[in-house]
Amino acid sequence: MGLDSIEILMKVEDSFGIRIPDKEAQQIVTVGDFHNAVWRQLSGRSSDVCQSQRLFYTLRRSFAEKTGFPSLQITLETVPQVIFPARNRRQKYLAFSETSNLKLPALVLEKFWSSVLTTFGIAAIIGSLAASILLVNVFNYSKWMFIMPVAGIVLTVMFSDLLASRRTVISAASMRDFTQQVLALNYTSLSANEGTNQQEMQVIINHIIADMVGIDVKEISPDKKIADDLGID
Repeated sequence: MGLDSIEILMKVEDSFGIRIPDKEAQQIVTVGDFHNAVWRQLSGRSSDVCQSQRLFYTLRRSFAEKTGFPSLQITLETVPQVIFPARNRRQKYLAFSETSNLKLPALVLEKFWSSVLTTFGIAAIIGSLAASILLVNVFNYSKWMFIMPVAGIVLTVMFSDLLASRRTVISAASMRDFTQQVLALNYTSLSANEGTNQQEMQVIINHIIADMVGIDVKEISPDKKIADDLGID
């Protein structure tokens, strides 16, 4: 397993409160192998309790109480974005996370600002790399100039931080997706006394992989090879 795979493994282990032996971890090739390795470690801790269903009703009740959105209008297909009003959404979303003692999926940038950040990052990093190559190869500057792309990365990170207040979009397309994301972020505490079931475990692992790698969870299936198909080192 590469470094990225190890990071995902550690996140999964922490989420379920388990440790997968190194010898067994090295044999994980597909997402299905990952599911099986975790389930073996959870032997004796299985449960018929559906944490995702319970969490959905908890979220629905809390949303109704704190945002005033009618609870009966919140279904599995409701878009979470409409529950939190656009005005002061970021502040209300973060406040809800704090008062509910739940980690919520990070808010993301609107499409315009996301494009601005991407353009800035490309310009800063690729531009500084091109400039360093020119300075070193044409004007015989020190090879220390090749550190310039690092400065471009730092500037991009700083600009991203400056855009924090612009992160107001809830990326989940439905309450079904949102509930699964929240469950993945809070599974350790939510399942501490009640165990887990196999289907739910698979959903949690898939969401952890998707979140850490930055891909759509729909791209993840048991047959996918972690390195060859998902591009995880």
